[in-house]
Amino acid sequence: MAKKWISFAAILVVVLGIALVGYRYWQHAQLHPSTEDAYVSGDVFSIASRVPGTLLTVEVIDNQPVRADQVIATLDPRDFDAQVEQARTALNEARSALATNRAQIEQARAKVDADASRLELARINLERFSDLYHRNSAPKQRFDDAVSAEKVAAADLAAAQKDLAAKEANLTVAQQRVKLQEVRLADAQLKRSYCTITSPVAGVVSKKGAQVGEVVAPGQPLCAVVPLEGAHIWVEANFKETQLRRIRVGQPAEFHTDVNPDRSYRGWVESLSAGTGAAFSLLPPENATGNWVKIVQRLPVRIAIDLESDADHSLRLGLSAHVEINTQAEPRKMPIAPATPAPEHAP
Repeated sequence: MAKKWISFAAILVVVLGIALVGYRYWQHAQLHPSTEDAYVSGDVFSIASRVPGTLLTVEVIDNQPVRADQVIATLDPRDFDAQVEQARTALNEARSALATNRAQIEQARAKVDADASRLELARINLERFSDLYHRNSAPKQRFDDAVSAEKVAAADLAAAQKDLAAKEANLTVAQQRVKLQEVRLADAQLKRSYCTITSPVAGVVSKKGAQVGEVVAPGQPLCAVVPLEGAHIWVEANFKETQLRRIRVGQPAEFHTDVNPDRSYRGWVESLSAGTGAAFSLLPPENATGNWVKIVQRLPVRIAIDLESDADHSLRLGLSAHVEINTQAEPRKMPIAPATPAPEHAP
């Protein structure tokens, strides 16, 4: 009889132990939601030419680390050099024409001043001979000559002023022509600079398809650069909707990949997606057909990676990961995005 009670007690202890372990595991799962439906994601920068041309050099290979602004490839620049020279020649001609126009304006102004002086002298003579003529001290011919000289001087001054106004109007046109040629030269030089194709960020070259001698079009991908540090790389974890109740932005997270399950990486919840994967799929499910079956949906949660835990940049895009979030910890303070002003409505 005693052996039966001992056996019963042993079974009861084992059952209680299993129940306690199961409760602790359940409690841990509630406070530390985890998922294996997670993958390393990141930015991929497609490197392409902005102008058409023939590839003169390709200076990278697949899986090669590159620095920011490092040369990836170069295009044959001869056509663009010719365009730059043409634009520079046109600019020099426009500047020469502008200088000539300014010299002509100075000459026209000098002529206006001279004609104004002659008109003033003619008017003085006219007043003098008019007074003498009315006092019968000068012959009428001298008076008529003074009147005629005053009219000729006035006409010459008016013509010189019109000529000056025309040349000043041409000056505005010449200045606009110089500005236009300066813009064309800057545009030609900018296109010439596009013959050197550089990497926008530091990273690793991938999907290289460019070959020397190949004729490329604007926007045609030559290769891709994948940065493996900073905000350019993250983990996208797909949590079940039943696990989202306690998940908040800023909560710490840990994850490991199948490459090295013993190594743990740190991070934090950076954001939660605006919709589930099914909501943004190409063919979203139709739930109003009458044969609806409830399926637990998954919401993508973006996990930012702590730079110190990935100091050697060992993470690679597409790696599977197991993510666990600590919902008990105090969330870190995240930067607050500026508020979007309300749209103004027309009265």
